[in-house]
Amino acid sequence: MKKTLVLIATLILISSAFAFDKGTINPGGTASVSVSKADSDDETTTRIILRPQIAYFLADNICVDGIFIYESESYDDDDTSAFGVGLGGRYFYNNFYAGLSLQHQSMNMSRDLGILGEVDMTISGIFLEPRLGYLVPLSENVFVDFGAAYQLGIGDWGSDGNGANESSDLKFSIGLQYFFKR
Repeated sequence: MKKTLVLIATLILISSAFAFDKGTINPGGTASVSVSKADSDDETTTRIILRPQIAYFLADNICVDGIFIYESESYDDDDTSAFGVGLGGRYFYNNFYAGLSLQHQSMNMSRDLGILGEVDMTISGIFLEPRLGYLVPLSENVFVDFGAAYQLGIGDWGSDGNGANESSDLKFSIGLQYFFKR
């Protein structure tokens, strides 16, 4: 217990030395991979998410983010891929951050319906995504990004989709961030 408290205190002291100044440019991104099964006899579902981003600090510790999204999911003979863009912002306190983004995604789905054949469709949707994270310094300008986000569908599905977009997705990710300071 004592070692844990010392570690937490040390991390807080180290992280308090970092501030992100107005004019800083932050290219970076996160990635996540998951492999799951509903039960031991089921096929494996594999999901890959890549989220490169570029940010610009409008004021000290406040940035605007341009976000690009690629997601791929496969299960047996079913495949889904999504591409998207988003605009958001983050507020930094030491190495912690909180952010919010609005995203548009287009998803291409291919489903094998057995004797009925294969069905392909494209749907699009708008999503709101609050997120939290912590940056661990590797050097003065390079950080490992540990994050969590909760994606909420808003509005109605577009393209081949219909009905309300009530989807939600909790994500944990790790990434790398670089800060070009002025």
